[in-house]
Amino acid sequence: MTPALHPRADGARWYVVQTRHQMETLAARELCNQDFDVFLPRYLRKRRHARKATMVAAPLFLGYLFVSFDPERQRWRSINGTYGVSRLIAGQDGPLPIAASVVAGLRVRLDARGFIPMALRPDFAAGDVLRIRSGSFAEALGLFDGFRDQDRVAVLLDLLGGKVRVLLDETMVERAA
Repeated sequence: MTPALHPRADGARWYVVQTRHQMETLAARELCNQDFDVFLPRYLRKRRHARKATMVAAPLFLGYLFVSFDPERQRWRSINGTYGVSRLIAGQDGPLPIAASVVAGLRVRLDARGFIPMALRPDFAAGDVLRIRSGSFAEALGLFDGFRDQDRVAVLLDLLGGKVRVLLDETMVERAA
């Protein structure tokens, strides 16, 4: 057994649970109701709808959460039948534990509100060639022209015989390889 997989003092180890589509929070609540120790790492992401931007909590790992239990002492098979759970990640010999340092490392990063802070903004430099990942201009290449507000990027695109400045959400662009 590797040192990173040593069980906690109570014999429990961390395991990964795959959840049903967009049911991470529900599955976490149902597992807590069964007295399992659950960790669902979340971050705040910006959601845009009807020209309004709001910050919403989102799971760090879509479709997954962590649960701790001692397979020798707890009735872990009920996890697979829990509402919102797709399956407990397991092998032929039973559930597969993960390194305790994975969960510990994530918990250390939690801020005062219980969210994992994400990187503030990409490190683009003036004149960098950017690829647009999604939207009307998906796969188009343009030049980085600066940040316009907290999360909008100005990109110069070659359109209609000239350079056209387009403002995009920073999540829609990446540095071209």
